[in-house]
Amino acid sequence: MRRHDYDKEATLRAQVQSEPGRPEVYSGLGAWLLRAGRLAQAREVLQAGLAQASRTARIHHLLGLIFAGAGDHDAGERHLARAVDQEPGRFEFLRDLGLVQGAAGRVTSSVETLRQAVGVGDAAAGLAWLVRLGERAMAEMGAKPERRPPPRPRRAAMVERIIARDPALAEVLAIRRTEFSPEERENLRAARRALARLAAQHPGYADVHFGLSLVAEQLGETDRAIEAAEKALAINPRYAEACLLAVRLYQNGGRPDRAVERCKQVTELRPDWLDAHLRLGGLMRDQGRAAEAAEAYRRALAVNGRCEEAKRGLVAAMAEAEAGGGPA
Repeated sequence: MRRHDYDKEATLRAQVQSEPGRPEVYSGLGAWLLRAGRLAQAREVLQAGLAQASRTARIHHLLGLIFAGAGDHDAGERHLARAVDQEPGRFEFLRDLGLVQGAAGRVTSSVETLRQAVGVGDAAAGLAWLVRLGERAMAEMGAKPERRPPPRPRRAAMVERIIARDPALAEVLAIRRTEFSPEERENLRAARRALARLAAQHPGYADVHFGLSLVAEQLGETDRAIEAAEKALAINPRYAEACLLAVRLYQNGGRPDRAVERCKQVTELRPDWLDAHLRLGGLMRDQGRAAEAAEAYRRALAVNGRCEEAKRGLVAAMAEAEAGGGPA
């Protein structure tokens, strides 16, 4: 799927309307929204799927990734565990559950789950080193590890080769978190090297620059991340996901005016993206532009009249505008 294939979303939404009992239509649309960085809408679609569909393993899996990526490891683990309960032999469900358990500090559970994943088919071969890292952590807590982890240079080389073959996999490594282990940082640096080479070889590939921006962001290289995101936008000015990424980068880099400019561009490109209107409202409030913030929240409510965040934001922005003596 091309990330900026916007006709795809319309097709997926039409499928949800025409076949509301099929779990695949919710997971398909939810996965598309998740890849686009539109987490609030992805979560809304997937939760609707839980209420409507019967076989919900993939829906729980996607919800688990969303919650875990937002830092709520407990909720993420609950959803991923439900996915595993429904389909215990699915490699990616076991893998992601094990990773989230590890991120939450539940090392013993993580190692046990990852061992199960390693036993599931050929696709699990690359997970063995993760199990060994978990076993090393268990050893530090008093348990003897079964094996030693592979040398770091070998692991980094493997990551570089994988990303060079399939650049989209860099997004898995670059899932937003507050901190990374030394091994995870090593993997991110390896991914960055692979993507930088690909960007030099194929300077007209917007998706490669987008992936490089995501990875650089997670490494704390804000200026490099902004440069890569802007290159993606120079290649494809309608690349709304890259534009939304630039908003976050400018905001975190202390450049609120540029963040506002790019966020307005997102709302113009994709007026049906709830997350973009919510972010614009927050940016406007941070700058004391309460009346403009209120308008952004009204547009969010036009997309989804039930959005509680938009309702709260509108009330707050109207109160701020009134206190400032301006119209809301």
